[in-house]
Amino acid sequence: MTMDEYRKLADNLNNLAKPNGCLAIYQGIVTKVHGSLCDLQIGNILIEDVRLKASETTDDGEILLVPAIGSAVTVGSLSGDLSQLVVIAFDKVDSIKATGTITINGGKLGGMININDLTAKLNELVQKYNSHTHTTPHGVSGVPISSAANFNVSDYEDNKIKH
Repeated sequence: MTMDEYRKLADNLNNLAKPNGCLAIYQGIVTKVHGSLCDLQIGNILIEDVRLKASETTDDGEILLVPAIGSAVTVGSLSGDLSQLVVIAFDKVDSIKATGTITINGGKLGGMININDLTAKLNELVQKYNSHTHTTPHGVSGVPISSAANFNVSDYEDNKIKH
């Protein structure tokens, strides 16, 4: 880009701002999260009901990134002042809430599992293995030489990702 093109871009961005010509960006600390809103401390001012989403609509494809309490956030003002703020970036994620499909790393590893159903199936297999006997020409043999332990969800569940 030439300097004239940069100037034209800057002018266009300024024209997009509110009539006062001010595009306001602030930094604050999250003090509370409630639904798709949060409360922020900006300096010594507490600002309530800051949006975590670009719009106030709700639909089936919604995804909501929720910042951690105490996390630093950058907010933009849709009005040029401390009203109508929306979070545009933050340091730490507390959770991700989605009503649609989330694809991570291109989806090449497949879908998530229902961990409780998987654990029940694995433990059913363990129970069958532990109680398995063979019929030989000399009669019924005993249980296997060694037994398998039951699976516990807490041994292999990643609590950071829920679905």
